[in-house]
Amino acid sequence: MGEEKPFLADEILKDWLNRKVVVSINGDQLFSGVLRNFDDEVIILENVTDFTGNKGKALLVKIDEVHWIMLLE
Repeated sequence: MGEEKPFLADEILKDWLNRKVVVSINGDQLFSGVLRNFDDEVIILENVTDFTGNKGKALLVKIDEVHWIMLLE
């Protein structure tokens, strides 16, 4: 049997590791931060800021709640 092709989203997120992104959660909450890690269940951002300016050290989000991710830099 042939080797399974990786999911496109996994390939892109690997390229975006350690870069600044914006994440939309449930379509109504936005967070920016550095993408540190991800798997099939969660993503982890560090040095996080929400859309109102609140800051945090890290954010753990269930991947099912993410609507989109945008690369900032």
